[in-house]
Amino acid sequence: MIKTNFILKTFLSTCFLLFSCTAFSFAQNYQYLIDLNRIQNDKVKVSLIAPESQNKEVVFSFPKIIPGTYAISDYGTFISEVAAFDKKGRKLPVERMNDNQWKISKGKRLHTISYVVEDIFDTEKTHGIYPMAATNIEEGKNVVINAPGFFGYIEHQTKLPVQLTIEKPSNFYASTSSIPLSETAERDVFNMKHIDELYDTPIMYGIADTASLKVGNCEVLVSVYSPNQMVQAKQIISWLSDLLYAAKGYLGGKLPANRYAFLYYFKDSNLKHSFQPGLAGALEHTTSSFYYLPELPVDRLKNFVVDVSSHEFFHIITPLTIASKEVKEFNYDKAVLSKHLWLYEGSTEYTAHHVQVKYGLNSAEEFLDKLSKKIIDSRTHYNDTLSFTELSEQAASTYADQYGNVYQKGALIAACLDIYLLHLSDGGYGFKNLTHDLGIRFGKDHYFNDEALFDEIEKLSYPEIKQFLIDYVQGTAPIPYEYYFELAGIRYQPNETSRLVIDDQADSKASFIRSVWLSEAPRP
Repeated sequence: MIKTNFILKTFLSTCFLLFSCTAFSFAQNYQYLIDLNRIQNDKVKVSLIAPESQNKEVVFSFPKIIPGTYAISDYGTFISEVAAFDKKGRKLPVERMNDNQWKISKGKRLHTISYVVEDIFDTEKTHGIYPMAATNIEEGKNVVINAPGFFGYIEHQTKLPVQLTIEKPSNFYASTSSIPLSETAERDVFNMKHIDELYDTPIMYGIADTASLKVGNCEVLVSVYSPNQMVQAKQIISWLSDLLYAAKGYLGGKLPANRYAFLYYFKDSNLKHSFQPGLAGALEHTTSSFYYLPELPVDRLKNFVVDVSSHEFFHIITPLTIASKEVKEFNYDKAVLSKHLWLYEGSTEYTAHHVQVKYGLNSAEEFLDKLSKKIIDSRTHYNDTLSFTELSEQAASTYADQYGNVYQKGALIAACLDIYLLHLSDGGYGFKNLTHDLGIRFGKDHYFNDEALFDEIEKLSYPEIKQFLIDYVQGTAPIPYEYYFELAGIRYQPNETSRLVIDDQADSKASFIRSVWLSEAPRP
């Protein structure tokens, strides 16, 4: 989701020239350099002026797992030829410890690290990396820089500033949400606050096919790589326009970022990639999202692109604003996962569809059909009595085969919570209000404790809502969909049509709750 044969002295002199005017000394930050003009065999060399260390031994690492994927990635398996040097260009001893880590001796003398990055899209190696989190290195055509696959870090030094310099062909354009510190036809320079921000900022290089749109306070960029030019950025931005205006209204009249980038890579169906056939999707980031999708005629893509783009965009609420310590202080070296995938993925999937019915992009019948299919899929293909908190904690291991249910039952959990909240508040307080209030309480710079989330939700809503979470999220009881959807005048008949349909005979309160839940809101 490379072999460049730099002579060390040439590299060092180049680095000193590039970085001599920066605000940081080498001891205070990471300084990466890539030259996309020197790609060989889908590989490229990366050079790093490393932060200073006071340790005799330094561990240089790549992530085992990254936020948003819930699967083991082991990016280090695509890194080779790791070498370390002191200021005078003398080699330091380097020993590979495992798939993702290298031990560098004489760490106090460490100045420069160089290594080779292999393209994951076209590799012949067996791996578990999602394509939307992978790398592509295709000379003269496209380079996908999903940063965890390109840039290693020194253990226990991830909070230092980062400067990234990319040499590039003059016809290549960098599509990203990050604004370059400087840019010319041949070179881009980016500054990041720390490694977390670097990993949170995908960059796609290639011949530009971009379009932009201003939605309230937010400048939106759409960038497309379609090798056979079957899809264009101007088409996608026209599809997303109504969705983004609806999102603006849904979120209270303002988008939660001043700049956002949708980066789309469309796979040529004639090319073989290293992923499972048919695998496609996207990965969220704080101010961008990266998409790996099949290159198909646009009439077959539109609805899917809008749905998946809506999902990734609304991750800006969960978990990019509202999240637990496990997410906001992420451990790249081992899988330490939160209990609350129902919130991060489930509620995001629900919101992605709910916004479309609220603002008239989908009809009520289309929305209910989507939820009906989720009930069928969840109960047919997954364990409906598995605790969702237990699934979440072990989504990268024991229950990896159950992970897909976060998009099915996870969304249904949020739908039932929304209806139940509206029912208890007589239409005055729904799930959107709850996530808004959770966002105010925690925000981007704070986290909740996993064990305390249900108590925090109870404080903002009702004891009945906490009990719902205990019974159907933490507990093993299947959700009685008939009961909760009937609170909004929606009939579910599992033994007949297995569909959610509007109940014209519902009582006045249920009909009112349904109108609040499903009615089209005015376009902002």
